[in-house]
Amino acid sequence: MALRDAHIEVLERRLGKSGARRPYQPTLRLRILWLAEYFQVPRRQLRQSLGVSRSSVHRWLKSLRKGLFGRRCGRRGPANRTPEVIASLVWEVFSQNPNWGRHRMAMTLWAMGVFVSPTAVRDILLRPRPEQPAPAVQAAKRRRRSPVRITAKCLNHTWSLDKTRVYRWGIWPTWVLVAVDHFSRKLISVSPLYGSDADWVIEAMEKALNQHGPPAEIISDRDPVFTCQAFRDLLRRWGIRQRFGRLGEPGSIAVTERAVLTLKEEWLSRVPILRGVDHLEQLLSDFAVYYNEYRGHMTLEGAVPDAVHSGQHWQRPERSAKGVPVRMERRHFTEVRVTAFRLAA
Repeated sequence: MALRDAHIEVLERRLGKSGARRPYQPTLRLRILWLAEYFQVPRRQLRQSLGVSRSSVHRWLKSLRKGLFGRRCGRRGPANRTPEVIASLVWEVFSQNPNWGRHRMAMTLWAMGVFVSPTAVRDILLRPRPEQPAPAVQAAKRRRRSPVRITAKCLNHTWSLDKTRVYRWGIWPTWVLVAVDHFSRKLISVSPLYGSDADWVIEAMEKALNQHGPPAEIISDRDPVFTCQAFRDLLRRWGIRQRFGRLGEPGSIAVTERAVLTLKEEWLSRVPILRGVDHLEQLLSDFAVYYNEYRGHMTLEGAVPDAVHSGQHWQRPERSAKGVPVRMERRHFTEVRVTAFRLAA
């Protein structure tokens, strides 16, 4: 009789005055758990006696032990919901490859041992991006060393070297050695190499060292010509310390790489055909003049490298400087169709 009255009480409290079926409130859950324990109702008879399934009672007890009873965070989410860490990984892949389709992204994740269907990839990308990245991404960022910026203290303190390839007659490859002084941004060497061996690099470096003097250190990538014993012997004879830059890190050989990009985009791309090594050598000589004597640099606040390298005083003009200078020099580089300007000496 008492169990029947408890059953009626539970049903009345659940239905309420409106008669509509409502979710179990925390107080009603506690009442049901107390009645089931007081009357020792077997788990298999919970539905017949109190109108609750065994899985619901088991979930309530589990939430009660975790201290989450009655909270929304204690409720179980959908069983097929993609975890946040996987959603963050999908967004990471998409941010690096925004032109990929959902099938290609899904197969990329499969190759990493993570199964996400193409439909799930589409649904994840249609939802807002998770604020926190995946734990694997966070761990990778923590492991990554902070970039070390290279500061040149004076002239000839730090040089950086790099090699780039251009094509004569659009077919035959020719290497070009580029060296830049980090302090003045002066183009120390831009020389065509008649071969890919280290001997040609050493010959071009000896010419630059005899002309400008040895730097304290030289930075390069790990190209075989810069790591061979002959190149190391050259640096040892001149008392130069060798350092290696890291790929993609600021302050590495990025200064030289930007000079190479300027050479290709602002100069050589304007020449239809490189007719030979002598033609290339003349173009590189004109580029060195343009780069060092006429082209201002943002890092130097508009100064040209030759002015900094020679120790000339330079100050950026004031905002009120609106007059046209009287002493102005123009030089037209005919083959590349570039006209450079500077103040006459």
